[in-house]
Amino acid sequence: MQVLQKAWEAFQLLVNEQGQRESLEALGRIYLQLGELPVAEKYLHLALELARHNGIERAQLLNLLAGVQHRSGDYGSSLTSLEEALKIHELLNNSSQAASVLGNMGILYTSQGRYPEALTHLTRAYRILRDEAQDERMQGVVLLNLGHLYLGMGEPTKSIPYFEEALHLARRRQDRLAVAMSTLNIGAAQDQAGHYADAEPAFREALTISREIQYRPGEVSALDGLGNILAQRGQLHEAAAAHAEAAAIAREIEDLEGELDALNHLGQVQAELGDFPVALSSLERALTLAQEADHKKTVYEAHRALAGVYKRAGDFERALHHHELYHEAERALFNEESDKKTRELSAQFDVERARHEAEVQRLQREMAETAREEAEALVRERTHELEQAQVEIVTRLAVAAEYRDDLTGEHTWRVGHVSALIARELGLPDEDVALLRIAARLHDVGKIGIPDAILLKPGKFTPEEQERMKAHTLIGARILSGGHSRLLRMAEEIALSHHERWDGGGYPLGKAGHSIPVTGRIVSVADVFDALTSERPYKQAWDRGDALAELRRQAGTQFDPEVVEAALRVFTRADFTRLMRAETESAAAAEATRRS
Repeated sequence: MQVLQKAWEAFQLLVNEQGQRESLEALGRIYLQLGELPVAEKYLHLALELARHNGIERAQLLNLLAGVQHRSGDYGSSLTSLEEALKIHELLNNSSQAASVLGNMGILYTSQGRYPEALTHLTRAYRILRDEAQDERMQGVVLLNLGHLYLGMGEPTKSIPYFEEALHLARRRQDRLAVAMSTLNIGAAQDQAGHYADAEPAFREALTISREIQYRPGEVSALDGLGNILAQRGQLHEAAAAHAEAAAIAREIEDLEGELDALNHLGQVQAELGDFPVALSSLERALTLAQEADHKKTVYEAHRALAGVYKRAGDFERALHHHELYHEAERALFNEESDKKTRELSAQFDVERARHEAEVQRLQREMAETAREEAEALVRERTHELEQAQVEIVTRLAVAAEYRDDLTGEHTWRVGHVSALIARELGLPDEDVALLRIAARLHDVGKIGIPDAILLKPGKFTPEEQERMKAHTLIGARILSGGHSRLLRMAEEIALSHHERWDGGGYPLGKAGHSIPVTGRIVSVADVFDALTSERPYKQAWDRGDALAELRRQAGTQFDPEVVEAALRVFTRADFTRLMRAETESAAAAEATRRS
């Protein structure tokens, strides 16, 4: 830094802008590596001022600046920098650099949870690099990020082909670091998919290569993953040794994330071995580190694990103490994440609506000046685009609402898939089944308007609280109202009717029998079955047999008997798990087709 600072000053005296720019860029890179992001950003902005007349250099600096802004959490500025860099590269027909920027935009969208945009940009980057036989190293990076994207969406099976292709390219380039990273990701994906027999050799190969090339973070991840596999197989002593070694290496290289994961897993394995004092020591250290780093998710996970170990050790007072702290920390994280998602998605919904209205007005003016038929076609196209944007954003709002009392957000997916299976069993047309699979996911979007004090209350509601809770059906219908697509109209119908009862005792309108839309009757059964069989912060999961018995008892009172019979035929199939997996894949294919 001292040498570069002197160089920059000397180039200023010489009025040499090229030398000044190169010095400033180098200083920006060093401060970025040191993690001093505001200083790095300052030097890169100065370099940009000097590169205002050089397109290639300006685009490269913007790409670098976007990385600094991304790490600083300034996603809006990062995206603006990347978009400007992409325009320059496209204008100059610099396809390989354009692909690099597209890849970075995909990574940015992934970190924001904007998976459709991430998939579009990463796929586009890969196609450019592949079709033009450009930069196999960058191809591998994009493939790894495509794999991570599918892991983030909870689809590990779909991520594996991308990791395997990245591994193939790494081996062809004889890049052992990339081989280790690709193999490690394959192991993680196989582990997440439950394919433990395939995950173990991948973790062991990644561990061997990481040790040979002294890639210490790879050792940490491989050892921790291997420990989880060994624990699954009941080899607890070997698992504990693997987790302990991972924690020690992570501590040595100051890898906080790696140490937290390893300590948490180590404590759980030690508890299974019955060594409670050692398990408590590991988990207490994980808790302390997480609290110091304000790592909220690990804090509540550590409290939950400590509560379990103290309970098994017979120290019920401490178990209760950590259990209370676990719920307090978990509730705080729910509220923080839910509020953040709600603000972001509501703003995005308003922006999309405003854009559409402005575009329609512009096109309507053009209709008076150009051929009416052509302009009307454009209006239909823009309206279709708005409907797609509305479905995408409202679906995310549904997940945000569900996230408040379901950390995984998987409830909405399961209700959609189960509703589709029941609808197919009832003989509904394929088109209706496909629409219902998506529309059913929005059944509880109105929860976004229910206060946490009511939504997450573990005890019985007061009469006033019960009425507030019932209002989520009306709130959901209001959010979804006004949509012109059949999908949004169906979603509005479901949001309003899925708590009506067959005997007329439901809400909000007290409808009975066949006056309740069939979509609402189907989702009512799917929703209750999943709610009964799922664990929530305020309840334990029911046994599947007990849940089926409850559906039978409520047939003819709460539920449509015909829908219950169809549901029971679905739930009792030997291949129900495979059917759910097939529904998931079908939904993903339908979603991809809809977006295209």
